[in-house]
Amino acid sequence: MTKTMAEERRLQLEQYLQQIVSDPVLTSSEMFIEYFKKLQMDTFNMPTVQIILRVFLPDGSPVELNIQTSDNAERVLQAAIYRLSVSRELTEYFSLFITHKEANGPFTVVKRIAGFELPFLTIWNLEDDLFQIEIRKWYMTPSTDAMLMGSSNAIHLLYIQAVQEFQMNWTRPTKEQKQELESLLEKGNKCEFLELTQKVEFYGYLQVGSCTSNYPEPDSEVTVSIGSNEMNCCFQTPGGHTENLRLNIKDLNCWHVNLFQPKKPEVLSTNHQQLEFKFQYGQGSSPRWITIRTGQAFLLSTYLKKILLEFPVQKFKEELEIVSFKDLRC
Repeated sequence: MTKTMAEERRLQLEQYLQQIVSDPVLTSSEMFIEYFKKLQMDTFNMPTVQIILRVFLPDGSPVELNIQTSDNAERVLQAAIYRLSVSRELTEYFSLFITHKEANGPFTVVKRIAGFELPFLTIWNLEDDLFQIEIRKWYMTPSTDAMLMGSSNAIHLLYIQAVQEFQMNWTRPTKEQKQELESLLEKGNKCEFLELTQKVEFYGYLQVGSCTSNYPEPDSEVTVSIGSNEMNCCFQTPGGHTENLRLNIKDLNCWHVNLFQPKKPEVLSTNHQQLEFKFQYGQGSSPRWITIRTGQAFLLSTYLKKILLEFPVQKFKEELEIVSFKDLRC
């Protein structure tokens, strides 16, 4: 089997696993979890041994966990939450992700590690020190922050991720907001920083790395941000024309991830050139399809599915004020 064939099979398997993850009944089955654990361990001929697994926080701080190679992501996350002295009841608001950071280069969230995956094998199989396991919040509705504001340690996790996203320019503050956030950051005032950053455009959104699109012209560059209940795409054509497309989750008819099949032979140096995220929007007789080529296509799909899971209860949560920032002392 050639490298190209092996890579194609790997991506097809990833696509299949993405479909499995979206079935909560299947992924919560003890039989499935045990079977998939055995499959992963046998595939890599990995024995069950005690290890120290290092996971990271958004500010780069490491958390060392004493686990087994066969521990799944759910178990590893629980161990990390315990080490961070965060209440076990808040575990559901966080997840483990594979991230990638080049020296003096861009930061990328590569994928979410599903609960049944084995984090040690996932990171071990990447064979690249630039990849790491990171704990990040796992909900799309910014107002859900209120559910965690009773815990100072949970506040810290929200704060360092908000700071990271602010410093990477994933959020879009006004000039006045930016100045005030920088002042609060210098003072280390976590609660006021979070209170203000919640009002900033694109707070809590995932920003996808460099990618290209067939819209509005072939080979247009596009920056994709996804969060709350929407997906925002900022396109720039080869000629320099820009166009912004902001879609509510209700505007999307469907989407899917494909392997990229070039019409002409070309060298595909990295995975991000081999995946396509296609989505359809618009009503009536002429809905539009847009294709985005990105290595984070599966992650985009995962985030959209998460929005759909939260969307039915989102309005209810917005009306249910759990706690006010002004009532907090931190």
